[in-house]
Amino acid sequence: MSLQAIHDTIDDIPEVYRDLYTEKGGKFELTGIAGVKTQADFERVQSALLKERNDHQQAKQALEPWSALGDLEELQSKLDKLPELEAAAAGKLDEAAIDEIVNRRVEGTIKSREAPLQRQLSQAEKELNALREENQTFKVQNTRRAIHDTVREALVEQKVIPEAHEDALFLAERVFEVTEDGTIVTRDGVGVTPGVEAGVWLQDMQDKRPHWWPPSQGGGAAGAGRGAGTMSGSSNPWSADGWNVTKQMEVVKSKGREYGAQMATAAGTTLTGGKPRKK
Repeated sequence: MSLQAIHDTIDDIPEVYRDLYTEKGGKFELTGIAGVKTQADFERVQSALLKERNDHQQAKQALEPWSALGDLEELQSKLDKLPELEAAAAGKLDEAAIDEIVNRRVEGTIKSREAPLQRQLSQAEKELNALREENQTFKVQNTRRAIHDTVREALVEQKVIPEAHEDALFLAERVFEVTEDGTIVTRDGVGVTPGVEAGVWLQDMQDKRPHWWPPSQGGGAAGAGRGAGTMSGSSNPWSADGWNVTKQMEVVKSKGREYGAQMATAAGTTLTGGKPRKK
């Protein structure tokens, strides 16, 4: 015998197949076989679709009289004015009420016009802040590069060994700055003579970092092949131990007065000052 999808009573179903049926709405439907849909299932889906379609049609018909009033925003604007119209119709609008209405409308107009401008302003501020951060990053990078280039040139001139360059450049980032006119000099308050160029700074560093130079040139020794302006410690012609007017003139002639003045400052005197006291 063939199985029917729906039976009116449980007695109509052969006993051996009764476990395959489930009671729904007073009838017994075949539900015990996977993937099998009964006519009742299709009828329920069709009924739900039909109800949804009818509800949609009713809603559309109910809203039809309002279609002549425009879109929802326009309708809401008209509804907002309803209390004002009712008050006007009842003759309850006095000067104060009119002023309130006018002020409310003006404020609403201003806010509606300001909203997009405010959004544009906020976006512009975000972009400006991003540009400022990017500019600051570039500024720091450019300053660091300028200091490295200047100090690296002085390292070669002062015959600092290549193995010490990285250490010297790392320290230079802390002690040097770029002035408004683009000059790269030592900072104030960082433990070195302030306002001097990289070459003079390195001469000071020979007593503090003698391992930056070959053994024959470290620790204040002049070393063979070193020209005017490359002395340090007792070899600085403005220092108490290395005071030498002839060499002072050689430095000024080869390196310039400003460089000589920086060497004199590092030694504790001035370009034309007297011999400093021993430290």
